[in-house]
Amino acid sequence: KQLVCIVAVVMMASCNKSEPQESKAVAHIYKPIYTDNFKISDPKNVLLVDQMHKTLIAKDFKGAFEMLDDSVVFQLGTGQTLKGKPAVMDYMQKGFSGVNIKNYQVEVSFPVVGENGDEWVLVWDAADLETPDGKTVKGRWMEGFRIKNGKINAVNQYEKFPIQ
Repeated sequence: KQLVCIVAVVMMASCNKSEPQESKAVAHIYKPIYTDNFKISDPKNVLLVDQMHKTLIAKDFKGAFEMLDDSVVFQLGTGQTLKGKPAVMDYMQKGFSGVNIKNYQVEVSFPVVGENGDEWVLVWDAADLETPDGKTVKGRWMEGFRIKNGKINAVNQYEKFPIQ
């Protein structure tokens, strides 16, 4: 009886296995002009972005700068574009020196690679920013970090700030 039960359980389990599904091309209404068919990429890219956030929160600007590619481009939620490591470094030092980041939370973070080979880390995050006058404002961000040769090469940022 036990053998029959074991065989029956194994057969039921094997019948429930699903094969990986191949992604099928989608007939887009609006065809993406950059890339399409993203797949999950290397999880170590998430750790790079997490580490950059950690260094900025700790005001370890030198540590954050080491993670940036020399030709990095930041497209900020304010509409401002920063080109090159010196411009980004200046912005970070001026912008983060006077605020304290508290209650930082990552809501979503995943690494992807497009069919064009570009690797990105997509992050939704939130934090409380304590300003020099002691006031606290809440913010939320959606960011895309392009990773190239183990460095952050581009950042696209959208923000909702302040949150009431």
